[in-house]
This record gives sequence, C-alpha cells and structure tokens, in this order.
Amino acid sequence: MKNDTTNKPYINELVINWHITEACNYNCTYCFAKWGKPNELHRSLESIENLLDELASHFIKGSSSFKEKFGYESVRLNIAGGEPMMLGSTFSIVLMLAKQKGFQTSIITNGSYLLNEKFDIPKNTLDMVGISFDSQDYDIRKKIGRVDRKGNSLSSDELKLALSKLEKTQKGIKTKINTVVNQFNWQEDFSSLISEIKPYKWKVLHVMPYGDDDLLISNGQFNSFVEKHLGRDLPVYAESNSAMTESYLMIDPKGRFYQNSSGGSGYKYSECINDVGAGKALEQINFNHAVFIARYFPVEGISIVENEGAA
Repeated sequence: MKNDTTNKPYINELVINWHITEACNYNCTYCFAKWGKPNELHRSLESIENLLDELASHFIKGSSSFKEKFGYESVRLNIAGGEPMMLGSTFSIVLMLAKQKGFQTSIITNGSYLLNEKFDIPKNTLDMVGISFDSQDYDIRKKIGRVDRKGNSLSSDELKLALSKLEKTQKGIKTKINTVVNQFNWQEDFSSLISEIKPYKWKVLHVMPYGDDDLLISNGQFNSFVEKHLGRDLPVYAESNSAMTESYLMIDPKGRFYQNSSGGSGYKYSECINDVGAGKALEQINFNHAVFIARYFPVEGISIVENEGAA
C-alpha cells in the first residue's frame, strides 16, 4: 500500500466477495454463510452474466465511490460459499466469464475438491486461491465440523498436494490460507506449516459469534494465538470481530450486497443488483472504509483488539 500525491489511502486491488452458494460438503459449526436455502442466482447463466456485467460496469469501467476513494488499479472477484466448487461446470463458467469481463479471480475453498480427479479448474482462470484450514489435528477438525459426511477432512499433506496441483495449471497463482481461531485451536502452533507453504497471506480470523457458542474465545486468547506467530517471518493478517464488521464488499447467493451488522445481529441487504444496478444497491448498505483499508496491512504488533476480557 502507498499514498498518492493527495495523501489518499491507496489499494492496488479491490476485492468483491460473491458468496455464490451456501451448499457445502463440510459442516463447520462456526459458519455464518447461512441464508435459508435461497433461490441462488447461479442457477441461471443469464443472471450470472448480467451480474458480472453490472459489477464490471460499476467497479471496472465506471467511477465507483471505491475507485474515487482508494484509486485501485484492478478488481478481483472472490468466489466463496459454502463450497463454490460443488457447483462444478457452473463454477468453471463463472471463472471464465469473469476473466473475459476484466476481473482478476480467486476462490475461498475448503480444498477437498482440489484433489478430485473428476474436476479440474480451467487452465489459467484463477489468480488466487484461499484455502480454509483450521487445524493440523484431525480430531480438532472433526470437532469443528470441518469434515464431510464420510469423515474425510483435508490434512496438512493433502493441503500441500492440492496447492502443488494448482500451481501446474494456474500460472502465477497466489496462495492464501484462512484460519478461524476458536476454542479448539487457539493454542496450536502453525509456524512450521505456514513456513513450508509460504502463502502470499495467512489470514487469522477471530471466530464470530454466529455459530456454536462453545467455539468462542476471548480477545486475550485470540491475541495469544497471533502473538505466538509474530516475529517468525510469517505473513500474518489478523482480523478481530470488529475488523470484520461492515468492512467487506459482499454479495449473497441471491445477488444482493450485504453486510454483517454490529453486535452480531444478522445481516443487512440491498435490493438485487440485477434489478437496480450495482451503484444503487451499494448505496443501500453500510460500509466502514477505515476498517476496510486497515485489513490490507500485515500485523506488525499485538495491538489488534481492545477490551482484553471481552469475548
């Protein structure tokens, strides 16, 4: 990050997170990607293309408020879920269309489908992969719900294998690891694994109060996890609960902008982007620009969250 001549905040790349489906082969108990099985927009290829056209027109070709404020040079469409790779060929079509319309592309995945020999991501359609990985211990992953119905769960070795496979088909792909810190893993040491993988970014997230209360930890426990991994040349980007509120540009499976509300009281939604346009829909949600820009900085100290005793 840098400042331009007018001393404005600056980001290279704006990220739009499209939670394309809530369907998932895992059952993580902290998951907040629940919308009550809506009529998901991806079921219509015409609706997919219309949405991508709206987003490209506003954020890439137009003069969005974000472009005016941050002066970004590119826009990345981050496909999340649920597990987006469960959509199979539809997921591939989304990636190819997004690239055609000028987006950089990325995915947040649990990694299980990356090892499925029956499905391959089209060559050179993915610029970044984010893999959610919460523990090197199978029993802990099982407690969290990071397993499928047969009890299968991505191991550390399988994680490394999946990344190696992707590097052969996606030229120059960047790697990100997401870890949700919770009651079962907050004392775990990931240093060796992250050092070996060498991701572009390791995002460390304080479990949100949307799922199983048994997983919640205090700010002090979260800080302890982060502090354990500082000073080891690891690309740690830590996010407390407050840093995750009104600071992501998110689209739900129905094609609406949405935000998680302060105090964990649910979501606030815009009208459907395909109905009113990206500009008008964006005006209907709250967005904290200051917290948004702060997420692009790596952790350099331990002043991450305040109120040490709060959960």
